[in-house]
Amino acid sequence: MNVSVTRRKILFFTPYATRTGSEMLIYYILKYLDRSKFEAGLVCFAHGELLTDLPADIPVFMAPGKFSLTDKIAFHLGFHPTHRAIKKISNTFKADLWYINTVMLADVVKIASELQIPVISHIHELSAMYSQISSKDFETVLTGSNLHIGCSDIVCKCLEESGSTHVKRLYPFVDLNEIHPDPEKVKQIRQEWGAGPDDFVWIMSGTTSERKGFDLLPEIALQIPEGSKIHLVWVGHSSDDGLVYWTKRRCAKLTNVKVHLIGAKKEDYYSYMDAADGFMLTSRQEPFGMVLVEAAWLGKPIVSFASGGPSEFITPELGTVVPNLDIALFVESMIAWNKKLPTFNKELARQKAQEFSVENGVAKWQNIIEQF
Repeated sequence: MNVSVTRRKILFFTPYATRTGSEMLIYYILKYLDRSKFEAGLVCFAHGELLTDLPADIPVFMAPGKFSLTDKIAFHLGFHPTHRAIKKISNTFKADLWYINTVMLADVVKIASELQIPVISHIHELSAMYSQISSKDFETVLTGSNLHIGCSDIVCKCLEESGSTHVKRLYPFVDLNEIHPDPEKVKQIRQEWGAGPDDFVWIMSGTTSERKGFDLLPEIALQIPEGSKIHLVWVGHSSDDGLVYWTKRRCAKLTNVKVHLIGAKKEDYYSYMDAADGFMLTSRQEPFGMVLVEAAWLGKPIVSFASGGPSEFITPELGTVVPNLDIALFVESMIAWNKKLPTFNKELARQKAQEFSVENGVAKWQNIIEQF
């Protein structure tokens, strides 16, 4: 006897479709979704680079994130262009569930409530981002969602403290199969940096923001003793703002440490990561940090501030968690790992990373959805 299975239709919402950790997670879900159980569509508010990499069977719908002149006129006449676009998309892709990938899309939650569509909000943010939205919008996300998924225990705790009564934890996950550094490229990169065999390179990956601690880079460098043969590398999108300008000027004056600000490296990203000897997470606040999984898979010891989620990943065998913003101890820990590198257990680090593989992550995600 054949039993037909009804596929559940899920409409995902994500802001920019860029290669940030939270949006990469949606990309992985859409890529590895069990097509026998689920049918998915994606709504985005900007033409991000991830849209070109999505599987062909995922329909993409665009909603205006920035208003044209016509949109602005319509808005002042009482027609909200974004709301109108989302409702039109809803009529086209009649979903059983909306899956909203941030705390920043309160308007989408409002529309779902109006249309009586169940909502899951996947939250990747801590308090630094809560200040970027109004209390009313934050309350809307909390009360208008049928389920919240937090990316770490610390995020789940914040949601529960804010009043959410239905919270599940789902750690971020990484497609470890895509991590293929090129050994020759790695050698070339170290030569470009002027890093000799006895030099120790510490790398950080992230946007050049205050939350990520970009401005702490020169503070860390100044604490490193002369003659330590240490390089500091920052890979990631560089913002065009005063904090970045100020930090770059300070880095340019350093003489005891070589600092390399190399920008975003999409094509050879993992080769750049692998060219380093250790990974430093300088974030003031970090919900989890998918890059920690990448660093562990590549066999790099990690030094991080106790900025939230990293404490849930890093064990003493993998690295050191330093009290938040204790820069002196941060540098002391970096130097200690320089000396301990020959005894670092890379296989143990890879085993830890394997727990956060895309196969494990998508299976856990689908279990949450099926229970819901």
